[in-house]
Amino acid sequence: MFDVVLPLKALPEAKSRLAEVLTDSQRRELMLAMAQDVVAALLAWSDCRSLTILQGTGWPPRLPMASKLRVIREGECGGVGLNEILTAGIDKLVGGRVVVVFGDLPGLAAADLKALRTAFDEGNTVICPDDQNVGTNALAFSVQNIPVFRFGGNSLREYGRNICSERCVVLERPGLSFDVDTPAGLYALLWGRNAAMSVGPATQKWVQAARRSGVMWRIQVPVSTQKNAGVSW
Repeated sequence: MFDVVLPLKALPEAKSRLAEVLTDSQRRELMLAMAQDVVAALLAWSDCRSLTILQGTGWPPRLPMASKLRVIREGECGGVGLNEILTAGIDKLVGGRVVVVFGDLPGLAAADLKALRTAFDEGNTVICPDDQNVGTNALAFSVQNIPVFRFGGNSLREYGRNICSERCVVLERPGLSFDVDTPAGLYALLWGRNAAMSVGPATQKWVQAARRSGVMWRIQVPVSTQKNAGVSW
């Protein structure tokens, strides 16, 4: 079984790259909806022994509750920035196997988590890239092989350079690769290639409301962004 760690940055700062297409309220509600669904999926995962949320400021008490869920405030961890906070937070765990996963994966499903477990059994370290093969949406590792956290720009390349390939599996799964972090990702969720993806109930409710209000329907998205989203205009 795994101890799962879910970092949630301060809610008012979440999804800042969507500020050009969403209001502050829409951005907060989208991040909250996705996080609710990710937490629910993780709590339902039979291989999740515990779920620890490393939580920034501004989050309302609307996440699912469970005996194996605990919340640690970022200020209680020590360190500055995501990578230092993660390092400090994982020091508080007592299990042998750890998964770090992010809260903006609207399509995360049981099949993705099952595949993660299978990949870990094969390699003992698992890297889950985003759908642009630039960032990293999840990591699984043993406490004997805790990586130096390098989340941020080009993290996939950094992990590839610094984790021994002989004990590492790169796992590409739809629910683990598709995140909503840019206007291209948002368009893909609402109207593009991922619009038919099965998402959790909280995210689906947000999507339905956003479609009714015409979010991104009339906005001119740059050509490069259209290509990244797999959109045909």
